[in-house]
Amino acid sequence: MKCLTCSFKERGVTIGLSRASLLTNTITLNKQDLKVRTRIGGNMESNSRLVQAGLLAVLLACYFHGTKALAVTLTPTGQVSFKQGDQASITCEMRDFTRLDFLVWEKLNGGVWIEMATNSVLNPLFNNTGRYTYKTDSATSQLLKFTMTINIALEDAGLIRCMAGGSPASRKELSVAVSASPTTVKINNVSAAGRELTFNSTQESEVSCVASGFNNANLLTMRITIVGRGDITDQFTSTVEYYNFTKDGLHGRAGRRALTNNRYIFNGADDNKDLQCVADYTGFTTLAGLVTVRVQGVPVITCTNSNRTTSVNQKGFKLTCPVISNPQLTSLVWVYGNERYPMGEPAKNGLSASYDITDSTKKHGEAVLTIESVAKEHFGEYKLQAANRLGDAVPEGKVTLWELGKTGGSTSGAGAMASFVLLTGLMTVLQAALH
Repeated sequence: MKCLTCSFKERGVTIGLSRASLLTNTITLNKQDLKVRTRIGGNMESNSRLVQAGLLAVLLACYFHGTKALAVTLTPTGQVSFKQGDQASITCEMRDFTRLDFLVWEKLNGGVWIEMATNSVLNPLFNNTGRYTYKTDSATSQLLKFTMTINIALEDAGLIRCMAGGSPASRKELSVAVSASPTTVKINNVSAAGRELTFNSTQESEVSCVASGFNNANLLTMRITIVGRGDITDQFTSTVEYYNFTKDGLHGRAGRRALTNNRYIFNGADDNKDLQCVADYTGFTTLAGLVTVRVQGVPVITCTNSNRTTSVNQKGFKLTCPVISNPQLTSLVWVYGNERYPMGEPAKNGLSASYDITDSTKKHGEAVLTIESVAKEHFGEYKLQAANRLGDAVPEGKVTLWELGKTGGSTSGAGAMASFVLLTGLMTVLQAALH
């Protein structure tokens, strides 16, 4: 708090000292301290005595003026509540003052009162912060109005007081309550929309959504969803903690709520979907975090037990099987009997393997095995194996090719032996029953 200053001017000599100095007995009057080095008439001894007498009179006036009761009024009074982002105007008035009086604004900050401003002079601590603005209005010579506008933030909560400088009895206090909603919502520490997070579909992943900056967890509701699939909040654990922070020299306390699942598993169907976390705080606008999920994993083959039919001599017949892979495939092989037919290699035994991309992301495609001309030996079971840098597809794909028109699915080639064994077994059972 600034000290009240008195001045005494005698024959061109100005002496200033504070009332606080007088009260603490730090002023010593002696001729050596008060010698005037400019000749002002008379001898040095008489000048010193004159200055001493005049100075003593001024100091006594300062002392008795500073201890008088000054009327200070604070508007509003008691306790007030604001929302984060509000502009709050607080007015302090002082009556029956003189030009030696001034107003002081203080805030209780971490258990210590700090000066916010004196009249319209801002504490340098708050210069260029945009926190406070002031308006001083002396309507009459007996009334001083000092209005402070505060751009409310969470750290503005607490006690504020106004007082006449040097008059502790004039203090008027105001308790400020601040309602603050979350200022940030982050998913795995990412807050900006348009960002991407990559997960492995075959591994458990840590997924979290954190809302920070509020002051009352009871007013906060959070939920996490995969857009297009639904709400998954019930699979997450909610925790709340409070933390201390400092901004622009002011101390504050805020809350942090987290939704966490350390063992969440995304599946391939979640790829390219938006993961959204929403924080609803009573009385405030909803705040949300949004990221796009990229799901990686081993390939997924969807034709695990398919059947196809065709006729002998069919030209350019194609066996197909959908495959999903992110990252992209490193290997794709059809297996028939003891022969392997990798994609991209030249035809062998009238068979050739290829892979057709079916979407712009290059994650969805179709494995194709082309039979140049279908013969009896081409009927049977075909397997499909796929791999990427994360591993092999499990299970393998399986497509059985049957000859068209053969009741019961008669096959030739690799499948004929299996049919013969099955038929032989059935005949054996029938003969035993007849006997």
